[in-house]
Formats: sequence, structure tokens, C-alpha cells
Amino acid sequence: MIPSIVLLILILACIQTPMNNLTRNKKPSQYIITIVAEEKLETLIHGYTIDEKRTVCFVEGIKSDEVFYVCDFSSKFFLKHTKKSEEHVTANPATSANPPQLLDTTNNWGVFFI
Repeated sequence: MIPSIVLLILILACIQTPMNNLTRNKKPSQYIITIVAEEKLETLIHGYTIDEKRTVCFVEGIKSDEVFYVCDFSSKFFLKHTKKSEEHVTANPATSANPPQLLDTTNNWGVFFI
């Protein structure tokens, strides 16, 4: 009886350890942040409220982790967050053909604390 319990614990540990490593070693998403004029805003869907002035909005038909907007409607300030592609993340900025962006953050919460 005891050897079967020990064997079961070892099997569960062998299964759970790689799964934990996959989730723990995942790099946070990187986003390109650009300032957008109110006229250029598409029809947005309200996602959730950050505080009394700022809300997060999404574009219908696009995944919410690919493109989202942080909108401050009281001061007419809108930030578009576009997820970086893998090749853009690994490219060297000095040799990249793309010009540097206005704002850049390594996680999707960086702009909320400005």
C-alpha cells in the first residue's frame, strides 16, 4: 500500500513539474504603444474601467491581447497597444528597418502607472 502511494506521488510530481515550468518561464508580452487621435479611433467596445478617468477598450473582431486601447475620455488622450510580433521582439533595434516607437514597455501594465 505505501509503495503505491509513494509511486503515485512521484508520478504526479513528474507530471506537474514540467507544467509549472512552462507557466513560470513564460515571458511577459511586449507591446508597442502609440498615441492615437480621437478621429482615428475605430468603433471600440468597452472592456473595463481602470479608474474614474481611464478605461480599456477593444476593437471588435480582434483578440483583446493583440490590440487594445487605454482611453482617457476626460482629457482626450488615447493610447493604442499593439502586441509585438516575435521577429520584432528578437530584432536588434540598431539594425531594425523599423523606426523607434514613441513609447515602449515590456509588459502590458506599464502605462497604467503614468
